[in-house]
Amino acid sequence: MSKPWPDDPREFLLAYLAAWNAGDIDRVCDAYLVPALIYHPDGLEANLDDAARRAYLGGYVESTREELSAGTRWECPSLEITRLGRNAALATARWVFRRTDGTALEDYPDTYVLVRLGGRWVFMADVIYESAETSSD
Repeated sequence: MSKPWPDDPREFLLAYLAAWNAGDIDRVCDAYLVPALIYHPDGLEANLDDAARRAYLGGYVESTREELSAGTRWECPSLEITRLGRNAALATARWVFRRTDGTALEDYPDTYVLVRLGGRWVFMADVIYESAETSSD
């Protein structure tokens, strides 16, 4: 079992960020409820079971390994949390995947629906937006 997740939604998101930077597929996957929906500009991922969740999220983590080994890191320059009572929250983060020379390989906002189940926070839904450079809005 991995270490416990923080009990605060903001700290939960920052621990999730640390899992990405560590390339920890198990911890990244553990942040998501099963089932969970992930919307991105190319479509909708319905992670209805552990295998689907691991295939989608694990594949994304794996795709970053070479850059992570070269020192590239995920950053979260902005994070807004809206509490929806004691056991739910909305979180909007801006994720930037930045090389050591300052080049941003990815830069996009992402909104999550978090719920507290079984005494811990999990992502129930995730909406990944287009990057600021490609958005028409």
